Order: sequence, then structure tokens, then C-alpha cells
Amino acid sequence: MTNAGKRNAMAVVAWLAVALLEGCAFVGYLPGQQTIGRLRVLGPNVFLNDKPARDGQLITSGDRLRTGTDSSVYLYFLSGGFLQFDENTDPVIEIVWRGTSCEVQVQGMRQGQAYEETNPQCRTAVNTPHGEATHDGSIFNIKVDPQQTVLTALDGKLILLSPKSVELQKGQQLSVSPVGIGAIRVLSEQELREVVRWRNRFPAPCASDGTSCSAPGGSPPAGQCCD
Repeated sequence: MTNAGKRNAMAVVAWLAVALLEGCAFVGYLPGQQTIGRLRVLGPNVFLNDKPARDGQLITSGDRLRTGTDSSVYLYFLSGGFLQFDENTDPVIEIVWRGTSCEVQVQGMRQGQAYEETNPQCRTAVNTPHGEATHDGSIFNIKVDPQQTVLTALDGKLILLSPKSVELQKGQQLSVSPVGIGAIRVLSEQELREVVRWRNRFPAPCASDGTSCSAPGGSPPAGQCCD
């Protein structure tokens, strides 16, 4: 290794050490990195590459997640934020790099539901049988069944890329089916709560001592940080 290479490697090691010592600092992604995040498993029927998933297990590009009845899984991104998948959901998760820019891709989602609170470093794209959507710095919910995909922008902006480009703002919802794209709906606060009501069955994971991360004084889940 050249002297310049050694200096760069030492800088990376030092940066990681500082992040770890700070405790609640998210490490983030290095360009080209294939590790996407860490799983928190809720329920008995969560599978990673057709094997039972373990709580805290790392997920890398190309891995397939599958949730069964009465089960959900959180994917906590290395840079903060998370994706949560409802029961009976079956995505493949990939990360694609374009130079130093990254995109987490949720591929082949044929059924189920997903909710994301923004990944501050990588944008996310979701591909279903009915189309593809992306976002950058927003909170959204996507529900898929054989008849349609329903996109809901809960905060920020959600963009349908195909079969036609359509932009959704906060509080708006759009359905996409094989016969076309529905009209944009503006949802009431009650309707927005109904969209994500499924998450009430699978609250955010607790710390190892049983305290909730969201509770005052609560401890964070393994590898994650409370606000």
C-alpha cells in the first residue's frame, strides 16, 4: 500500500472509532459499501434468504426478506432512518452506487406493505408489479396487492417514476393498477392515521431491558439511538 493509501485507511479507521465512541452516532455508508443495515425482528415468521432471521442480523445487498403472519421486521439503515415491513411482505433489498451517491432499492415487492422514515444518506426506490416510486428525505407508506399499489406521502415528497411521472406532496395518496393511474387524493388526518394503523400491531422494538426507545429515559434498541 502506498503512503497515501495508508493515510486514507487510517483516516477511515479514526472516523469509525470516533463514531463508535460517541455511542449514538450513526456510522453511515462508505462509497461502494454493500451492507445496508440491521434487522429488528418482531414476530415468529420473519425470514432472510428463506432462513429464520435473527434479531440484530445484518442485511447486505441482494438479500431477500419475507414476513409471514403476525410478523414484521424493521430494517435500520446504517446512516439513520428505517424501513418497516408489514406481515406477508416479500422484498429483495439492494443498494446501488453511482459514484458517492447511493440508492436503496426495494425490488420485487409483490404483496404487503412498507413504511419508511427517511434515510438521510441514501434515497430509496420501491419497485412493485404496477410501477416504481422514489423519494428523497420523506416519510411514506406503500401498500401492494395483486390489483394495485397504493402510495401515500406522509411527509415530504414521494415521486411515482413509472408507468408515468407523478409527484405526491404531504398528505396525498395515489393508486396505480394495470389499467392506469388513479386521481391524486388529499387525505384527512383521520385517513392518514388509518393508512399506518397496521403499525400499531408492531410497535418499535424495545431495548434489551424491556424499556421502550420512545419512552422518556428509555434505552435504544441494539445498534440504534433514541432521539
